Amino acid sequence: MTAVAVAAACGCRPAPVAPPAGTMVASAGANPVLGGGPVARPPIAAPGELMLYRVSLHGFELAEYSISVGDATELEGNEVVVVQSAARTTKVAAMLKPIEDIFTSWIDRSDGRSVRFVSSERASKDDERKEITEARTSSGQVALEVTRGDERVSEMQLIAGHGGHDLNSFLIFLRGWEGEQGAHLDADVVRSRYVWRVRVTVGGFDNLSTVLGNLPVARYEGEAVRLVRDGTIDPTSDIRRFSIWLTDDADRVPVKLVAKTDYGDVKMELLSYRPGEATGR
Repeated sequence: MTAVAVAAACGCRPAPVAPPAGTMVASAGANPVLGGGPVARPPIAAPGELMLYRVSLHGFELAEYSISVGDATELEGNEVVVVQSAARTTKVAAMLKPIEDIFTSWIDRSDGRSVRFVSSERASKDDERKEITEARTSSGQVALEVTRGDERVSEMQLIAGHGGHDLNSFLIFLRGWEGEQGAHLDADVVRSRYVWRVRVTVGGFDNLSTVLGNLPVARYEGEAVRLVRDGTIDPTSDIRRFSIWLTDDADRVPVKLVAKTDYGDVKMELLSYRPGEATGR
């Protein structure tokens, strides 16, 4: 989902793909619970942890993406850790389309679920106003409040039993998921004012050259499709496909992300990593 968000932020449309037979996206008009869902567990997110990435397309650097973990705190009776990610275009890319999108999550320290999620980003490619969305997830639904200039809209989004995650919390969750090759899970994930049904499958295990060295990695293959407010799949939605590589060790650092778009693969590659104060388990 992170790679998909970066591709969207950079204005790259996902490559159009017809729903393949037998997958979750073929179930338009229903709200199925397919496969396993994210199992509640403490998030791997240590205060002070910082990840910086380069976002590129055909070798051209588009943006920098960062993921930072703040201090543990309390929100509405929940012990939470604050995770913020941000996409900022490079000076050259900003001449074409300046972007500064920020996504902040308050993640429950006991089960890894999203308690509160706030996104701040450009409204659309044709609307330069900032759009701020606040999402709060409860059982079976997400309360959304969207502010765009003087406009404010409150909406309720229905989700499946595998809901409870946002853009950041789902990536943090994947750091703690270690399935066998071929295993998959489904989740409804908040990204700005929309919720996406996401399926992630363990693609395999390999070694990858990274800034941290040549490391063993686990590869995850994902696909996402947008939901409408009643929780069913939007029949007009493209399927967004992405891949994520995490180090196959105790730290489980996301080192590479790729999103498929009309213009080619948008790549997000780790530039630097600063560990936090503890494992966050």
